[in-house]
Amino acid sequence: MSKLLDRLDQITRGPVRTLGFGPAATREATPTMALLVLVEGSKAEEAQSAVQSGADAVVLAAPGMGNPSAPEGAAWGVEATQLDKAKADALRGQGCDFLVFGIENTLVEALEEGDCTRVLRVPPTLEESQLRVIEDLPVDVVLAGKPAPEGPLCLAHLLAIANVRSATSRYLLLEWNGPLSAQELEHLRGMGVDGILLRGAGGEALPATVAELHERIAGLPPRRPRSDKEGRSPILPRLDGGMGPARQRAPEPDEEEEEEEY
Repeated sequence: MSKLLDRLDQITRGPVRTLGFGPAATREATPTMALLVLVEGSKAEEAQSAVQSGADAVVLAAPGMGNPSAPEGAAWGVEATQLDKAKADALRGQGCDFLVFGIENTLVEALEEGDCTRVLRVPPTLEESQLRVIEDLPVDVVLAGKPAPEGPLCLAHLLAIANVRSATSRYLLLEWNGPLSAQELEHLRGMGVDGILLRGAGGEALPATVAELHERIAGLPPRRPRSDKEGRSPILPRLDGGMGPARQRAPEPDEEEEEEEY
């Protein structure tokens, strides 16, 4: 499993409950959303700075690059404007953990199943007829592009994000290019957004911007019990005969049987 998928599994699953006598073992606090940062592929210092400031993974944006400047000791992926098998194989060979690609200019032969996670970027203007069948595409994660209008999170954004969330059972990331308050993050998480891809945060302000967003994500309260979520529209079922199995979202902590600690 890739590092990105492993992180998303940890985030969704929550802290592991243990059985035993005596005081409960100290548990590592696990954020309830992932944080990814997009930087130019040639800017190794920015990529490393993003990781040191709290990013779970870095997306390198450098179409046609030969040797990406990947951060050390962290998950990294590449945003590809055009993706064929040769380019995908070359990036996998360099240690690329995940590939981010769009619907246009992506060849199916490049999307073989394996340890390199396939992240499909869905434009906010995608027609409803296409949105309804993204569940059948051979991808592991869906990335929703930031919808219009520009500016802080508003109801128009939430409606567009909800349309994407209702169309797939896969992990959902949201592309964003500005600050997000703790309340806004909690709303997005409640809608089923599993992580944020921060775009356009390069330069000297990058460490502070990433650190602030990381701190706000870490400070979010636990996920609400399932009973608080009743009444929501269910995720649409996957059509039979699709191209590859749909990834099942890991159950949230409240969906598992509670184990008593002694």
